[in-house]
Amino acid sequence: MAPWPESWAGCDADMPFGQGLVAAFGPFIQKLCEAGLSKKTIRGHLNNLWVIGGEVVRQLDFDRKLRKQAPAMVLMGAIEHGEAPLAPNGLEHHQAALDATARKLARFLASRDPR
Repeated sequence: MAPWPESWAGCDADMPFGQGLVAAFGPFIQKLCEAGLSKKTIRGHLNNLWVIGGEVVRQLDFDRKLRKQAPAMVLMGAIEHGEAPLAPNGLEHHQAALDATARKLARFLASRDPR
């Protein structure tokens, strides 16, 4: 996941935000590994997280206020209804898989939220 922030970045200012997203994804992936899921299933969730992260970073260009928020909070806002951000570039047929990962991630993040 280390190269993800660079792959998502449209400009240098996107890098720290992307790194924050990767930090938020790390414990989730660890939990999936501990759950005994197959490598194929984990790889699918990783692929979906890359798409979700890229879409969250892309939204920074449309809503500059998001840059002032913590990446984990922006991520939670993007998936709070159990749906991933819509993926462009012909990935619509993967939306159900993206949404499934978003639901798992949202439940995981909500369970860790100290509020």
